[in-house]
Amino acid sequence: MRLSPIPLLAALSLTASSTTAAFPPTVGLSTLYATSSALILSSSPLVSASSPPIHASQRTFRLGHPAASYTTMSTPSLPSQTVAFPGFESTPRIEPSSSTAQLIRDALDLFGARPSPDIFTRWSPTAVFADPICHAEGAKQYLAQWYGMPAAFTQSETLAWKLIKEEERRIEWVQKQKYKVKGLGMVKEMVSTVVVERGEDGKVTRFEDRWNHKPMGSSLGWPFRRLNAVTMPLIIGVPKETQGAVKL
Repeated sequence: MRLSPIPLLAALSLTASSTTAAFPPTVGLSTLYATSSALILSSSPLVSASSPPIHASQRTFRLGHPAASYTTMSTPSLPSQTVAFPGFESTPRIEPSSSTAQLIRDALDLFGARPSPDIFTRWSPTAVFADPICHAEGAKQYLAQWYGMPAAFTQSETLAWKLIKEEERRIEWVQKQKYKVKGLGMVKEMVSTVVVERGEDGKVTRFEDRWNHKPMGSSLGWPFRRLNAVTMPLIIGVPKETQGAVKL
C-alpha cells in the first residue's frame, strides 16, 4: 500500500471501498495523504491497534526534505512462514535460498516502513514498482514511494507470509499486512501477492504488490497511477546516502 498524493486519486478510489471519511478544513497535508491511502484499501473491518508504534526516529518527515534514514537487519532472518495461509493451504511450503531470503527480508522491512540505503543496493536503478495506485519507473520514483511510507503510517506490520514460487529470475509470496494510519488511529489489514523479478546480477528489476491477490489492472486508470509516481518525488525527500546506493 502506498501514498496517494492527489485528492482526485483518493476520490476515485472510493468506488473500490465502502470506507468513507470527510476532510475538515484544518486537516494537515500529511494527514490528508494518510487518509487517502486508507480509503483505497479493501473494506476490511476496523480493529484496535495492538502492536507498539514505529519509533519516533523513524517518523521524521518534512515536505521537500529527506525522510529519516533507517537501518535494516544485518542478516536475512525471516519470521516463520504461515503454511496454512488462507487460500494457499495446498501450495507446498518452499524454503527460500539465501539470496531469495535477503530480498524477502528487504521487502518486509520496506512494507514495515523501514527503508534503508542497504536495501536499495539490491535494486536496479531502472527497476519498476507497481501496485493498483502507482506505476513508478526508475529509482527517483520508486524511492519516493517507499520513503513516503512513514508519513502515512505510524505502524505497519507483516502478520503472515508464505513463499509460493521461487525461480532464478522471479519469486512470489503471499502476505497479510496490518497498517495503522497516521493521525487517525485507523487500523486496516490487507492481503496481497508480492511478485519480484530480478536480473542476472540478482538485483530487483520489477516489484509488484497485488492487492487481494488480483493481477495488476487499471481500476484507477493508467494516467492516475503514473501521476502518483511522478508527483511523489516532488514532495518526499530521499536521503543522499540512499540516492548514492542506487547511483541516482
